[in-house]
Amino acid sequence: MLKFKWVTATAAVLFTALGMGRAADDDTFDLRGPAPEKGQVFISKGTLKIKDADTTMKVAGQTINLKINLVVTSEEEAKVLAVAGRNVTKCQTKILKERADVTANFGGMEMNHTEPTALEKETVISERDGKKWKHVLVDSKPTEKQKKELDSRNGIENDDDLYPKEKVKVGHTWKVEAAALTKLLGNSFSDVKGTLNQKFVKVEDVDGDKCVVIESSGKITAKMKDDGEPTVDVEMELKVTTHKSIKTGVSVKEKFEGKIKLEGTQKMDDIKVDIKMSGPISGESTSKLK
Repeated sequence: MLKFKWVTATAAVLFTALGMGRAADDDTFDLRGPAPEKGQVFISKGTLKIKDADTTMKVAGQTINLKINLVVTSEEEAKVLAVAGRNVTKCQTKILKERADVTANFGGMEMNHTEPTALEKETVISERDGKKWKHVLVDSKPTEKQKKELDSRNGIENDDDLYPKEKVKVGHTWKVEAAALTKLLGNSFSDVKGTLNQKFVKVEDVDGDKCVVIESSGKITAKMKDDGEPTVDVEMELKVTTHKSIKTGVSVKEKFEGKIKLEGTQKMDDIKVDIKMSGPISGESTSKLK
């Protein structure tokens, strides 16, 4: 059975840090929001879909052309254990669910495969060491596969670089370099490039919760790593809509859609496979304070 481990890594681009923002007054809003607090617990869920992606795999001299449907799901509970200024320096994450469901069709044959990550159902303690994070499992020693997945993780990162320093009104627009996402993506990606166009479009209720609404769009390119080496080129065109609760400062929901392209070499069961994939991508995520 082919192991589509690169699917979960791709999801990291879209499930970044928990967004925070709180209203300052009736007219202006601090989109960066308050600093994190020790003891806060966040519950987040996310789903990413790639539908009918044209995919080519070359392995052992053979070329396989197929259509792939992917659904990546994640659910985590993260607790802030220590902070320094606006940065979390230590946190605990319960990985309740983290897996990819794959349906592939080639030559009239259909293959279904569900692959959880090696860290699903584990609890991870993450501590900042300078600019990097170190991770350990609670009450267990990680396997070699778990060590690799731990090395690709990060902790809770703020997203200040994506938002204006000053308070802004509805209608405010700005641009940021996609490189601002680098610290949010962990160690799975490098060479993040592109520009994001962002706009504070309105204030609206979500299930009785008053939220600021931010729209973002742009093209992002990056290198995805395999065994520590950047071997896969990633390109995405995305439109994202984010709703941030004014009361709690949490991104209560986020939706995105666009296109994705992957091309490069990955190891699957110690065999090098050339992969090329392109197709529509969409998804959504929710977060709340416990």
